[in-house]
Amino acid sequence: MAALRIDEVTDSETLDSGPVHADLAPWRTALLVAAGGAVGAMLRFSLTVIAPAVTTPTLVELPWTTLWVNLLGCLGLGLLNGTLEVRSPRPWLTPLLGTGLCGGFTTFSTVVLEGSAMIGADFPVLAITYATSTVVLCLGAVVLGLLGGRRLAQRQLDHRPSDQEESA
Repeated sequence: MAALRIDEVTDSETLDSGPVHADLAPWRTALLVAAGGAVGAMLRFSLTVIAPAVTTPTLVELPWTTLWVNLLGCLGLGLLNGTLEVRSPRPWLTPLLGTGLCGGFTTFSTVVLEGSAMIGADFPVLAITYATSTVVLCLGAVVLGLLGGRRLAQRQLDHRPSDQEESA
């Protein structure tokens, strides 16, 4: 089988990744991700302190806070990326809000830890239901956010006065 050559691929066969972002210096990107991640992790921690899940050897409650945090974070990430596909973004938005804030806010490692605790407490069906629900619902939240972000950004662009109307 022959290798695919770049000249054999047409523009209609490739996916568009949106506008090209201006490059930031790696140290700036790292600082933006760290700042957003710190804020996101603090928000998540605050929510888990306000509404903790009950996990003991004899009683396991579905960790609703973790599920809601992941759903909100995935929805936010979808909204951000959907908006940035339509509007030309500032180069610092994605590292700060996407990778940093949403990445620090969401916590799929905690889903694994909580699922392991459920299995250890002899609640395997609850663990599988929780893990499956998290993945399916969070993927749905990302898609919903992408579609909603695109629609909101496009609506803002459509309602923006054109340059000719502003000069009149």
